[in-house]
This record gives sequence, structure tokens and C-alpha cells, in this order.
Amino acid sequence: MSTLSPDARSIVAAAREAALAHLARLEAAESLLVAAHVTGSAVLADYYPGRSDLDLLVEVSRTPTEADLDVINTAHQGLGLSVQATYLPAGGLTSTPDAAGDGPWVKEGELHTDERCFQLNPVTWLELARYSVTVHGEAPTPTVDVPAAAEFCRTNLREYWAPLLDQAEALIEGREPDEPAVPEPVIWLAFGPPRLLHTIRTGEVISKTEAGNTAAAEWPDLAEPLLELVAARAGTPIAVTVAHGRAVVESGRRVLAEV
Repeated sequence: MSTLSPDARSIVAAAREAALAHLARLEAAESLLVAAHVTGSAVLADYYPGRSDLDLLVEVSRTPTEADLDVINTAHQGLGLSVQATYLPAGGLTSTPDAAGDGPWVKEGELHTDERCFQLNPVTWLELARYSVTVHGEAPTPTVDVPAAAEFCRTNLREYWAPLLDQAEALIEGREPDEPAVPEPVIWLAFGPPRLLHTIRTGEVISKTEAGNTAAAEWPDLAEPLLELVAARAGTPIAVTVAHGRAVVESGRRVLAEV
């Protein structure tokens, strides 16, 4: 099991610049910002400027007021649309996800204040402890529970990914292999289940690209379409077809069969 020391962690310059630009936009809410930590693709060597989201966990000094929420919402528009962030009470990240407290969160430019953010889970805490990069304030010392992370992954596979696989299978049933498919959902479905399987097996968090490569290595009969989807995620022009969709569904079924 690999655990990077804080000094060994890094993010590409474009991701750091995007994070600092976002924090600058938050300065309009005076004295709100305490600390900010980058997670996700930017710390897992899988960040593609202009296409990847930037994931942040932000510690704040107070329960955001209406004025604070206006600043947060504005910060996530325009250039901030690609920033996905959760705003939590300062110090909450040193505890467990359940005890971290609640706060607003923003995904795809939409501010949420009336439901708990999905990112407050044991897998995010693994990522926070082992791979995150602090770009403002003090680095947290989160409580990590590897068995809880594995169980979270199993539940997520059953409750979220299995229905998506059923839907995908129904959509491609009876279609010819060379018929075009919508790339984004195929790529999304390709890498999620293998990522979770890797965490269940190892207690580590890997990127979407690494998950695709790992699945291709484990299942050689699916390697060609899976590796083409890895290339498509990186920006290579790939004609995504029903054949890719079938490989993705089969890969997902194999993951579910194991867990």
C-alpha cells in the first residue's frame, strides 16, 4: 500500500493556478476562507486542463451567511464552472466523514444547501489523507477507515453503478457493434466500477485512467476497447461505438460479480 508524504504530493501547474484563482474569487467573502485542499484527478496525475473538474474541500470560518453563499455561487460561475467544492467547518476534516459537519457544496455551477454532499464519505477521506494537496492553510489529519471505505465502494457499486449498467445494456441491446454511441456516458461508465474494485482490493484510490488501464490488463479480451476509451478520455479522437459500450458493460458485470 503506497502512501505519499505531504512533501511528495504535487499537482500540475494548471490545476494549482485554477485552485488559487478560485480562492481569489472567494476573498469577496471577507475572512471566510481558512484552508483549501485539492483532491480528485488533479492529485492523481489525471488532470486535463479545459476538460477535467477541479475538486476542492474548503474549510471555512463560519456557517456561510446569505452574503457568503452569494460569493460562493458567483465564484463557481464562468471560469469557476469546472470547480467542484464542498465548504465545511474549519477543523472538521480531522474527524470522520460523519463528524465533519455540513456545509454548502457546488457541482457543475449549481449551489446545494439542503442536502449532504456525496463527497463526505470514507473514500474521499482516504484520498484526503494520502494524496491531497493543501493550497491554502494547514493540511488536515483526517481519520481513515479502510474497511469502511471498502464497504462504501461495495454499496455504491450495488446502488449506483449496477442500475447504470442495466440502463446501458438496455440501450445497446439489438444494436450493431459499429453503431455510434454517446462518448461521455460510455467513458463515465467504463472507469467507475474498476476504480471502486481497486479500492476494495487494496485500500488505495486510483485515477479513472489508471482504472481503465488496470481493467484492460486484468481482462485482455476487453483490453482493446477499454484502452481506446482511456485514449478518448485523454483527448484522442476516438469513434465511440456500441462495441465500446458492450465492453464497458461486461467489465462492470465482472466487477459486480467479484463484490
